[in-house]
Amino acid sequence: MWIIANDIISIQKILAAMEGMEGTDQISELPVSILEHIQSLLVVKDALNTSTLSKAWNSAWASLSCLNFGDDIFSKSKNIVSRILADRQKQNISVRKFMVKLPYASLTSNYVDNWINILLACNIKELSIEVERTHTYIKLPEAIFAAKALNMLRLGGFNLELPSDGIKFSSLRELYLADSFLDEQLLQALCASCSNLEVLSLSGFHGPISLQVAGTLPKLRAVYLEDCPDQFQMVDIAAPNLKDLEISSFCEDLHVIKITACKSLKHLELLTVEAVTDQWLEELLPNIPNLEIFHLSCCSLLKTVNISSDRLKYFQVTACNNLIEVDLDTPNLLGFLSDVRYGEDTVDPLPTFNLKASNLLEACLCLIPETLDNPWYSKLIKSLGNFNHCNAITLCCENDKEIVIPKDMRENLLPPLYDAKCLHVTIMNPLNHSVVDVVDSLLWISPQLDSLYFGCGTEDLKTLKFTSRDAADDEDEKPCCASMPWKCWRHELKKVKLNNFTCTELQELRNYLLTNTDILEEIIEVPP
Repeated sequence: MWIIANDIISIQKILAAMEGMEGTDQISELPVSILEHIQSLLVVKDALNTSTLSKAWNSAWASLSCLNFGDDIFSKSKNIVSRILADRQKQNISVRKFMVKLPYASLTSNYVDNWINILLACNIKELSIEVERTHTYIKLPEAIFAAKALNMLRLGGFNLELPSDGIKFSSLRELYLADSFLDEQLLQALCASCSNLEVLSLSGFHGPISLQVAGTLPKLRAVYLEDCPDQFQMVDIAAPNLKDLEISSFCEDLHVIKITACKSLKHLELLTVEAVTDQWLEELLPNIPNLEIFHLSCCSLLKTVNISSDRLKYFQVTACNNLIEVDLDTPNLLGFLSDVRYGEDTVDPLPTFNLKASNLLEACLCLIPETLDNPWYSKLIKSLGNFNHCNAITLCCENDKEIVIPKDMRENLLPPLYDAKCLHVTIMNPLNHSVVDVVDSLLWISPQLDSLYFGCGTEDLKTLKFTSRDAADDEDEKPCCASMPWKCWRHELKKVKLNNFTCTELQELRNYLLTNTDILEEIIEVPP
């Protein structure tokens, strides 16, 4: 049985599979519908090559309704698209899906006009034409707006204007416009007339100053506004079935965002949006009671975040440099991501985080200090203390110097993550300190760990698994452990498993652990 992967497969893989078979050509004996599916995963030049393999492959190519020309079709022939489409029209073969990416220098509007006219005659359902624009936009022919059977339209690099006889996208469900100039009237007409629209995506666009959706798109479930231009200043959305909303702008020039009658909204992302203020957020949240995923980033006017919700599962707030406090009463929160910044452009003191969340909460903190000095380590320790009761904690940093706390500071401070059981540290650059220094600092930060992971990536990920003595042995508890809210690993550790360390690192860690523990019985070493 042949299983076709989701990724596009190459003609070489098909040929290699055929060569490995004994006897007859079993692939060619597959139903034509399966051969067509295989060809639909290939770009046209590879799909066309399969037509020479056998009569079955040629028959599949002759009726193939999904044409993906990729992004290099014009490197050999500027007319190949036109020839293939003309042949489809002549044979009265429908084209369900058409995709092409083009360099601007290789295209004229006549090509597009011709293609669209043929595709309309071939009852096109999904159309994607993206032009790598240089300075000017390609004018989109008005004929496209009469494509009543069109379900999905993706355009890039075009100038779209409202046609004289209006828009007739009665079947359009998904619209993606990127790097294009949009007429203000066109955008409003789309929102008013495409009653079956489910997905609206505008990226890197120019022209309109606002987007208003006011109950005319009852099926709308997703809106993506990416890299909104400077002149774009208002978004007003009232969509009862909207579930996903993402808005980002270049320079925080988006001053007004109105989200009303969107009680189904589950996923909201706002990036570099001046409209996000404390009061705006306070007024918004009661109107979106089903929100599950909420991302805020680069919202410079935001100072406090107060959320009370039993639906919220994932919350992210990053690069909000004036943020002072985050207060979450979210008993089902599973994931939290933020950053710990230190430098001239950040608020002092660092924001505090009060989290009432699920026992399964996993927190991720990105460490971004401009300088490494004692104030940084003090602020880091204080920030980490907000996440002491998380189920798992991930720290992301540029280098290990950011998380190796000076030993003289440790003597006068309490470990910030004394209750944490799992710590994962992603370090972008090679270690400056020895492995022992890194482990020693992390075990001070989190003295009761079951698992410790650190390194540059999955291949370089070093792991330590800890097994402590049974709680029934508390009668042997050391005085230092009895006086603290945590158990000291030096007196509790019975077994350690070390994974993916070099021989030198293993020797150093072995000496370190044997020297600093009282009851350690076993060290299991798993080399790279």
